Amino acid sequence: MESLTYPWVGLVLDKLPRAARSLPQALLLSGPEGLGKRTTALFLAQALLCETDRKELGPCEICPSCRLYQVGNHPDLRILEVGQEGEAVIIPGAAEEEPAPAKKASRQISVHQVRALSDFLTLTSHRGGAKVICIIPSEAMHPSAANALLKVLEEPPGATYFLLVSHQSERLLPTIRSRCVRLDFAVPQPQIAINWLRGQGIDRAELALAQGGYAPLAASQLATELPFWNQRESLLDILADAEFDPLRAAECAEDIDGPVVSRLLAQWAYDLVRLKIGFKLRYHPDYAASLEKIASARCARDLMVWYNQVIQYGRTSQHPLNKRLAMESLFSGYLGR
Repeated sequence: MESLTYPWVGLVLDKLPRAARSLPQALLLSGPEGLGKRTTALFLAQALLCETDRKELGPCEICPSCRLYQVGNHPDLRILEVGQEGEAVIIPGAAEEEPAPAKKASRQISVHQVRALSDFLTLTSHRGGAKVICIIPSEAMHPSAANALLKVLEEPPGATYFLLVSHQSERLLPTIRSRCVRLDFAVPQPQIAINWLRGQGIDRAELALAQGGYAPLAASQLATELPFWNQRESLLDILADAEFDPLRAAECAEDIDGPVVSRLLAQWAYDLVRLKIGFKLRYHPDYAASLEKIASARCARDLMVWYNQVIQYGRTSQHPLNKRLAMESLFSGYLGR
């Protein structure tokens, strides 16, 4: 059974019918990453496949269907999820919170993978109950795959349920969104998330939550990534130094993965702008004094100009033509220097 011990998810499930078979045939689980949408989708999938008549939303865990699910071999479940070697994989069943490590990260779900579901959609279910299709994340579908799915959603087969997980639902076709009942996941109140993180044995839960974008599961994963915290401290110490040296900063940033540098700098610049216009900082409770000092000494225009430069860099951070040159150019304009 998918474990739904996240306190913020219960509030989302309260919006759904208590009987699994009363769920809409197409459900869109939408919200930022790190909130447990995948786990929730799989929990609902198991509840739909469960053969025990229950008054509560959830599987019984003991019926033959639940047993099949637990061993990852349920014939009436298909999971389309970005997999390895450039292709999406169709998994008969899965119970993990995160996909297994892949040799090569996949970025799209192809039209071939969606069309391969045709037999599954037309044949009678093996267990005589519901059939369930999960797509994670649904915005990873190639445009042709999205159009192929749309044709199915226009006239979904009876007793077939679609659970679409989306981290960026605005990237989905409007026609797909319109055919789904939307279930929104929002970041929980900070104290709820902090209490949960502390219960997981995570030190400095407030900082981990801030760096994880206030998504508890993202914060939990990030908290264990020691290289990230070492890189963060090295770079931010340089940015906070009153004797800031752009070449030293560029040398430090060159050894950090481009998207990580982009995120660190964007968060730093964002907090500087927030402090300058009178709001509380969001991402750096451990550098509050340094940020306040820098923000008070700089004009709002300089802060905004550099923030925009950081955002521009982020758009090419995956494949900069010359990372060292890009870093030197970016840091030479740090706060109007």
